[in-house]
Amino acid sequence: MTTNGKRMQNKTRRYESIVQAAEQLFLERGFDRVQMQEVADKADIGVATLFRYFPKKDRLIVAVASYNLEKHIHSFEFVVNQQTTAFERLVKIFDLLTIREDDTLTQSATFREAFESYASFSDEPLDTIEEYIETQKRIADLVMHLVDDGTEDGSFRRDIPIKEAIITAVNSYGTFGSNITLKSPITFSEEDIAPHKQQEMLKEMILSYVCSDSSPI
Repeated sequence: MTTNGKRMQNKTRRYESIVQAAEQLFLERGFDRVQMQEVADKADIGVATLFRYFPKKDRLIVAVASYNLEKHIHSFEFVVNQQTTAFERLVKIFDLLTIREDDTLTQSATFREAFESYASFSDEPLDTIEEYIETQKRIADLVMHLVDDGTEDGSFRRDIPIKEAIITAVNSYGTFGSNITLKSPITFSEEDIAPHKQQEMLKEMILSYVCSDSSPI
């Protein structure tokens, strides 16, 4: 490997180390309470080095949000590219978005909900927010590919605006899961309507609505 290649590899490795350290701190304590010096200490670098990578804290927050979202893109790609009906793949997409006892998925959902609330209440658009939006678009493109396949193979209904229905369903389902995960410590719920059961019921309602008569649920 050339000197430039090694330098780029080391830079990428350090970038990822910073983002991973910041993600852990943000999950533990929230965005406002974490200082850049603490991130530098966690990543085992000097704070001056940290500021060379991220001149503003908001840039670091957006980078962590994009990293958090991108971790799941490969799972989406794997499902969407399978050789089954579009409806069967949609079921698996909803399975990916379903919150269970998996700590990684729960933490990711909690982080995204917290980040989007933080970004919404920011006085100005967060610096480099386009990075996060572009990552969202990559997922939206995968869903659109699934919609096209479902139109061709007939596994989705033809008597409704299916593109709008699927996009709305995926966005709403993901948001609902993130929301109930974030609020579950402060929201009372009887065991028979616990958050994971609410999400499963919503999944069944959505799938029943979009499937064609020939698609088994």
